[in-house]
Amino acid sequence: MKTAFQSKLGTVLKIDGQLYIVTRYEYRRGGRGATTINLRLKNLIEGNSVDRQFDGEDKMDDVILDRSKFEFLYESGGTYYFMDNTTYEQIEIDAESIGDNKYFLTEGLVVDVQQFEGKFIGISLPATVRLTITECDPGVKGNTADGRVTKDGTTQTGYTLKIPGFVDQGEDIIVNTETGEYQERAK
Repeated sequence: MKTAFQSKLGTVLKIDGQLYIVTRYEYRRGGRGATTINLRLKNLIEGNSVDRQFDGEDKMDDVILDRSKFEFLYESGGTYYFMDNTTYEQIEIDAESIGDNKYFLTEGLVVDVQQFEGKFIGISLPATVRLTITECDPGVKGNTADGRVTKDGTTQTGYTLKIPGFVDQGEDIIVNTETGEYQERAK
């Protein structure tokens, strides 16, 4: 059991028989020592988010997810294939369960596969991934390396994002998987 006060970002909780992950945590101290905790909770099964307010001492069931490292192999017909590098076990995950994470999956990428009581919950990506720009407008002379001039670029995974004007087709970039934004040129 955990109190609402002890729930931090990334904590998985069981509330009213549903599994939620804390995606936002806000602590407020009121008069006479009363504390309220505002949490944004994402339902791990249905995918929707809800904002809830708790007293700091409200008790909730803490859930530990089974996490395993799996390497992404390939996608075929809307099914994504992953392999555990220690046991060589392979699993298949449908495109609906992967969601927008598909834009950050590249061959050989290692992800955390999360399960609860044998049921697939989701995958957790690394903070950043390396992607190759396959399509973008050519750079214009005079665009400096300060990155203020942006243009649309498309990666090998089909993801479209804003990139600095100095990045050209065929270059590798680092993308933040949480925000989906360009971070830097790959070195």
